[in-house]
Amino acid sequence: MYLAHTDKIPDVQDKKPHDRPWNILIVDDEAGVRKSLSSYLELLEDFKVHEAENAYDAINMLHQMERVDGVLVDINMPGMDGIEFVSRVKERDRTIVAIIITGFPSIQIIVDAMRAGASDFLVKPFKLEQFKMAMERLAHERKILIENEFLTHEVKAKKALEKVNRQLEQKVREQAVLFTISNALSQVKSTRELYQRVVSLACTLTDAQRSHFWVVNQETGKLVLMGAQGPHNPEMEEVDLADDSFAAVKVVRESLPVLILGRRHVSGHKSLAGASGDEIFVPFNIRKEVFGVLSVDSPREGKEFGEESLFLLHLLAERASLTVENLLLYESVNLNLHATLKALVRSLEAKDPYTKEHSQRVTDLAVKTAEVLGCSSEELGSLRFAGPLHDIGKIGIRDQILMKPGRLTREEYEIIKAHPVIGEEIVGNLGLLPVEKWIVRHHHERWDGKGYPDGLAGTDIPWLSRILAVADTYDAITSRRPYRAPRNVNQALEEIRRCSGTQLDPAVAEAFQTVIKVGQGEGGKDR
Repeated sequence: MYLAHTDKIPDVQDKKPHDRPWNILIVDDEAGVRKSLSSYLELLEDFKVHEAENAYDAINMLHQMERVDGVLVDINMPGMDGIEFVSRVKERDRTIVAIIITGFPSIQIIVDAMRAGASDFLVKPFKLEQFKMAMERLAHERKILIENEFLTHEVKAKKALEKVNRQLEQKVREQAVLFTISNALSQVKSTRELYQRVVSLACTLTDAQRSHFWVVNQETGKLVLMGAQGPHNPEMEEVDLADDSFAAVKVVRESLPVLILGRRHVSGHKSLAGASGDEIFVPFNIRKEVFGVLSVDSPREGKEFGEESLFLLHLLAERASLTVENLLLYESVNLNLHATLKALVRSLEAKDPYTKEHSQRVTDLAVKTAEVLGCSSEELGSLRFAGPLHDIGKIGIRDQILMKPGRLTREEYEIIKAHPVIGEEIVGNLGLLPVEKWIVRHHHERWDGKGYPDGLAGTDIPWLSRILAVADTYDAITSRRPYRAPRNVNQALEEIRRCSGTQLDPAVAEAFQTVIKVGQGEGGKDR
């Protein structure tokens, strides 16, 4: 059954909002959601709750109910979606206030819902305080809409409608900004990247030419610049927290924003070096403590800062602080795990005087080779991070085999060959990038496909694994073994040349020769 259009004016006595509870209809196909919302509304006492599990049932209920003040409707439901349902509700009675609930907000959804007649939006997951405020707005708007039904002058009705439209436009703006911020922050992988993303967003949202983000370092008593958009004075990279003349310090002290308009420094605080026009400084809080300060200055030509700019910057800081807190926790756990594993590798190598500090030497040589080969900063970082862990899998090999003074038997060698796979399993939950896991797993593959554990050949072997394999081979040749003496640099380089094209990637082997020869020219000597 569909809702029929009616021009009937609601009866005044029937509609007086303060004489009875608000009748609210909750429409959601998830019983748990309906129950949670109903329970909370019933606690507020001013609301009487009705429930429907889909839009069609809700339409039937509306025909049978004497009065409905507001509807809470999920946007995604089988059959008829929330936007179409709101449109039909408004056709029946335009004084019914509709709130859309969605877990995936977008500008298009907000615009469509607004056109259908929705008055507010709740984005899942939401806090009970947000829900309470939405219901207060519903009650307030319901009163306005009912009163508007009885206005005798079209001018008053038009003004009320314009006010509602402005509120809806503001809501659309806020939701669009929130979506932009959330979408941008969800893609960052580290705090350093996040700080830079925040200052970039700050400039975009406020039409500013410059933005700075400082982090409070209580140990040194400094504000440390972690992100900047636009030119900045080197003096701003570290600011003394004792410098009361700097506006950012005031923000840290008082946890309140500072707005400087037209370079009129009424607060007595000095401007950012090179700033032109307006400046805004807002606190960046984590768990109610000031973690940092975000600023914008120098609005673009024809623009100026105001209350909206301050609001947008606050909104950005609030949303970004949650992401920073999560990333800091993740990075802290990650670094602790990595440090623990490196310590295990060092303890493993300490048992065997022949391999002491092997992993770090191999890493250093691999990084130098990668620099000669023109690897990116990201690739160099991956080598520095995963290189020291390339032999971590040997923790799973018995000491009797690892430290055997003579040559290994076939069976013992097969056990040793398992260490790259064991190593990958150990670092599997450490949050390493795929290329970093591949360094651990594939550093014993051979160019001719006769390596282990997977028998990869040629360019099928990951690039960074091929680089580390050459450094690993060199260090093994130049290190003392129980069954042979170490070879000198020239002998080792000759062996690298001999293995080029069979065991080792020819291009990497050639670059490695350059690394060692340069090192010898800088005072290196044969081992």
